[in-house]
Amino acid sequence: MSYKDYAQQQHDRIYGVQINDDGAIEQMNDELAQACVDGLKNLEIQNYPQSINMEVSLLSIFCGLYGITYESIRAEGMKNIRQFNKLSANADKNYGQAASNGERQPNPWILTKILRYHNKEYYEQIIKPLLKKNYEVKKQSKIVDTVKQIEKHEIDLKDMFTLTDISSKALNGQYQNQFELVAEDLLKIIKVVPCQNGWCYVIKEYDSLHNTNAIHYKNKTAINDQLRSIRLWQDGKKNITAIDALEQYHSLFEKVGIRFISQNPKIFSVFQGYKYLQLEEVYYTKIEGFLGLVKDTIAANDELIYEYLLNWFASIVQNADKKTETAIILQGLQGIGKNVFTNVLCELLAGYSSKNITDIDDF
Repeated sequence: MSYKDYAQQQHDRIYGVQINDDGAIEQMNDELAQACVDGLKNLEIQNYPQSINMEVSLLSIFCGLYGITYESIRAEGMKNIRQFNKLSANADKNYGQAASNGERQPNPWILTKILRYHNKEYYEQIIKPLLKKNYEVKKQSKIVDTVKQIEKHEIDLKDMFTLTDISSKALNGQYQNQFELVAEDLLKIIKVVPCQNGWCYVIKEYDSLHNTNAIHYKNKTAINDQLRSIRLWQDGKKNITAIDALEQYHSLFEKVGIRFISQNPKIFSVFQGYKYLQLEEVYYTKIEGFLGLVKDTIAANDELIYEYLLNWFASIVQNADKKTETAIILQGLQGIGKNVFTNVLCELLAGYSSKNITDIDDF
């Protein structure tokens, strides 16, 4: 096969697709249909159907024309058969029979093949660009339809689904060569925001220190390395990875900025709720030991300080988007329970707090 023939074969495979996902012949748009009708001129039309690359048969012409949905374009094509072309004696004699047979086998895309072999200059100049245009329109339309179907997940720290789950699903072939399924899962984990030097990536990952999921921030190189390690499927010699799914639907992951708390869906909100859920009923016996430590040791049995500390921390929990503008300084002998007090508070704020330090040099 010559390179020219190979290139044409590749063109036909990409742009000449005429079967939709349901297995039915796709309709031809009116612009392309009109162009095909305009090109059906100065042809020698035979009666007996041979391969299209050898000769033009009357049956193939009728099959193509009856596949055109717009009636006026189809009628013009019918009129042009005899007016602008030369029919063999047998073709002219069997005109009615060929028309009847063609009506039962409509396929407008046959016309593009007729022009490819028997009106080559017209095909290259007019039909080929329209086929490419038609392909791009269908491709974009398919992307738009797919995007509409993708569930737009937000990051939920309470959901234990992480990148390791995507890797596991990919290994088990659960994505079935569908980028949209991969994108749906990635949306549960990753968001993209503009930063000074390009894009910054927000990713949900497991935090072993706090035994919970947390938000981490990574640059493009780091996120690319992680996603490229997740192989989804093989496309010829190319390994398709999770980074391909992210790039395909990049706009779905984009946020305009980051704030600790925001009700704007276009802004990524760092605060995702607390690790522990609020109970409807208070079990005092579970917390009386800790409250005793706070009152007896931290507040030094001062009722006013004790109430202040409880209200201070309650205000932090209940108003995560506000600042108390107050810092508590603990002073006392080593081993009396200061770390126990702060460790409990940090655990309640897991994911948004830093671990306790015992040496200021570690800060």
